[in-house]
Amino acid sequence: MTSQGTNALRQPRVVVVGAGAIGLAAAIRLRECGHDVEVWSKDDPADTVSAVAAAIWYPFLAEPRERVLGWAAATFQQLAKFAADPHSGVCMTEVVEVIAADAGPPWWASAVGAIERLAGADVPTPHGAAIRLQVPVCDTRVHFPWLRQRLQALGGRLVRRHLRSLDEAFAAAPVVVHCSGLGAASLCGDREVHPVRGQVVCVRRPAGLQLPALIDDTEAQPFYVIPRGDQIVLGGSAQANDGNLAVEARDTQSILAGVGARVPALRAAAVEVVKVGLRPCRSQVRLEREQRADGRVLVHDYGHGGSGYTLSWGCADEVAALIGSARGGPLAG
Repeated sequence: MTSQGTNALRQPRVVVVGAGAIGLAAAIRLRECGHDVEVWSKDDPADTVSAVAAAIWYPFLAEPRERVLGWAAATFQQLAKFAADPHSGVCMTEVVEVIAADAGPPWWASAVGAIERLAGADVPTPHGAAIRLQVPVCDTRVHFPWLRQRLQALGGRLVRRHLRSLDEAFAAAPVVVHCSGLGAASLCGDREVHPVRGQVVCVRRPAGLQLPALIDDTEAQPFYVIPRGDQIVLGGSAQANDGNLAVEARDTQSILAGVGARVPALRAAAVEVVKVGLRPCRSQVRLEREQRADGRVLVHDYGHGGSGYTLSWGCADEVAALIGSARGGPLAG
């Protein structure tokens, strides 16, 4: 076989731009549909915001609700299946969420299993009401590498490449899936996408301590406690239009104080690492197909806010449907 023939066979049918949770899920689903896929990213996947995330299933900073609910429900089911594999880094975890005393079920309740309303001594101090449920939690230290390995085992490829324009991706493939998150500001001129800064503090789990995850989003600053293996992720912050990636001591102190007031057993926990990530937010998640005049297809899939892991597989299913099967469908050829 000539080298020209070999290159033709290796020409990717789909380039996915972005190697976070959203891009990897889309690429895996497309490989499962039979597409030849390359994932391009300017960053090492370990340096993406997905690698920093607390990665608990929980819709946060993502709209519109009617579409988010469908994506979140599909992702919940997929992550629950992954939890059956001990190598996946996904675990179904008990969560207690503080709510207002007069609040009804959360708007996303239909996406999960049973939700129990707590009362009396079961409600975390000093709050008046809470709910208890089980949701998937992804230990990113395990799950994120597992996703990359899953893609590669399916024959997908990861490429480090910094793009100045999506046209560079179209030079390599007739179909591009755009999952660059904040990169959309430069790659497609989206002035609406903006960062919402998040800082987390990872502490070593005290020996013998068993506790559920805790979410308190009733105040201006969200607080959460996410156990995962030998580590507990404490958060958090949600600072809009703040692109600062430096660790801020005042945020660390605020997180530790807020979590300590809610979970006294963690006041003396040893801090292992503090991380910062920038959530890619916009008024609505952008998931749509754009047909170019030359017949090439661009699918946008970005702007998931703090819900990348929560929406990833539902969005991946929709991306695959918008593109069609490589063995027959709207883009077969």
